[in-house]
Amino acid sequence: MTGDVLSQDQLDSLVHLNDFINSRKGATRQLIREMRAAILDSAQLSLDGWKTLRKGLSEIEDLLPVIDMIIKLKEVHETDS
Repeated sequence: MTGDVLSQDQLDSLVHLNDFINSRKGATRQLIREMRAAILDSAQLSLDGWKTLRKGLSEIEDLLPVIDMIIKLKEVHETDS
C-alpha cells in the first residue's frame, strides 16, 4: 500500500469487516451474557463444551495484540488530524 491510498480489494475488505462487526454487536453482548451464566453454573456445559469454548477464546486472544495495535494507531492518527 502506498501512503493512504487503498486498493479496491482493501476497501471492500474493510467495508465487509465493518459491516460484520456492526451486525454482531448484539450477538457479542448475548454471547458474553451466556458465558457469564455458564461460568456461574458450570454444569451448563459439558467438558467438551468448555474445551471448545476455550479454543475459541484462545483464537480471539491471539488477535488481541493486533487489535490493540490498530486501536493505538487510530488514536494517534485521530489526535494528529
